[in-house]
Amino acid sequence: MRYLIVGSGIAAVGAVEGIRRFDRRGEITVLDGEKRGAYTRPLISYYLSDPIHYADLSFRPDSFFRLNQVEMIKARGIKIDRRARILNLDNGMQLAYDRLLLACGASPAQLELSDLNQRWVSNFYTLEDVERLNMNIREGQQAVVIGSGLIGVKAAEALLKRGLRVTLVEKAQHILPQVLSPTAAARLGVYLEKAGIKIIAGDELAAVYPQHRIQLSSGTVLQSDQLIMAVGIRPNTELAFSAGLKVGKGIVADSYLRTSDEYIFAAGDVIETPNLITSNREIMALLPHAHREGYLAGANMSGQTLFYRGGVAMNSVKLQGWSLFAAGIPKPGASIFYWQEDDKYLEIHHHQNCLQKFIAINLPEVAGPLLSIIETQLPIPEKMWQEYVECYPTIANLPALYWQKIWKGEKNDSIEC
Repeated sequence: MRYLIVGSGIAAVGAVEGIRRFDRRGEITVLDGEKRGAYTRPLISYYLSDPIHYADLSFRPDSFFRLNQVEMIKARGIKIDRRARILNLDNGMQLAYDRLLLACGASPAQLELSDLNQRWVSNFYTLEDVERLNMNIREGQQAVVIGSGLIGVKAAEALLKRGLRVTLVEKAQHILPQVLSPTAAARLGVYLEKAGIKIIAGDELAAVYPQHRIQLSSGTVLQSDQLIMAVGIRPNTELAFSAGLKVGKGIVADSYLRTSDEYIFAAGDVIETPNLITSNREIMALLPHAHREGYLAGANMSGQTLFYRGGVAMNSVKLQGWSLFAAGIPKPGASIFYWQEDDKYLEIHHHQNCLQKFIAINLPEVAGPLLSIIETQLPIPEKMWQEYVECYPTIANLPALYWQKIWKGEKNDSIEC
């Protein structure tokens, strides 16, 4: 069997592991379009904050591919001939395949503004982006970060640690709008501003001028020695679309990670992932999902039939010493319970007898169990959650129904979490 994997990121690594779990002899070829190997993209902000300490961001060492007998080719796929099962590369090569995996990831979303091609304007998505930024920044410079999602806030943190003056601009009314509630975001915002990050919410970039000046939609003009664009991502669906595969917001794959072509699979940031809570298909560009999808796709490419249920939107980040973990989605009409003490904060959203969302700040020990409860949609009455937040929310104080489930799992040698 000839396996061809487009992309060398987390999903590709998972696919190699999935294939080799069931097929030790098949030929595996991985295309490394970035030409940087398998590195951990979420750690690029750590590289910028301390380039010497975080010089190696490898997700797997080079020996991983060698030991798994993987041929690495530093090129990108540009055209699929589905009838002949051949992939054309940008270096002129043509590769035949029996099974093809599209793990081509995503790219930074771009605003439709002129003058964004200035040397002092940067994306914050690849290792190359932060290496270039590292060469250009100087202590005392003014940096403006556009977008306060996870990429934006981590970029702001890294720049602050390097001695720059940082302003964070967010179009929504509060930072991390896809992760935090207004209440949780307000607590974090106060903390970040005390640390030295200026936050402008409810405003957006409107114009970029050559003389290191930008203008916001409110009319505010800011000086900016470095302008960092972090306004989201878009899946790299061009290869799939041009081949006639079914594409929506991302590549559409079935519950076995197979696309509309039976010989082509897809995994990672490029696909639409089923949301376990809503059943809707969404772009969930999350490292754990990408690895799991890659592994299952690899296994199924080798002839297995492993079912993929989907995932839950979740985010975990450490920011200026605070740990944040949030999972699930808010629902209209949900009961919301709050607990807070000093710098610790917990927010519980309960709807129709199930936990729908939680936000935990500086409470990392409860994040895993709460995520498990959401993923399994374990029915727990509202009264139990109210009692939980009225006491100190520890693992030991989790609702009794959770522990009954765990004990039952132990008797069956299977624990969900």
